[in-house]
Amino acid sequence: MNPDLIDDPEEFRPKRWCQDAVEVRKGTRREVVDHPFLATPFSQGARRCPGSRVASNEILVMLSQLVLDWKISSPISELRDIEHRQRTTLEAKLPNLKFEAR
Repeated sequence: MNPDLIDDPEEFRPKRWCQDAVEVRKGTRREVVDHPFLATPFSQGARRCPGSRVASNEILVMLSQLVLDWKISSPISELRDIEHRQRTTLEAKLPNLKFEAR
């Protein structure tokens, strides 16, 4: 995330997305981060993907089962250490993950 739009973007602070924080950003340059087109990968409005709910639920089920069945570890301890480049979307070079059966 852009530090000009979000304070301490690398810090986990879910309260920054609460309604009070959204109201504080309204009318400022920072309100762009609250736009619905940026919030979901399936777009919004009349041209929204008709399978978006099914796809989102399938992803949640798959990830839940993956976490239940495997212990996942990474050689990288800090999120900022992951190499990436910004294009139309953020392209990250993901590290090799280690999976151990539970």
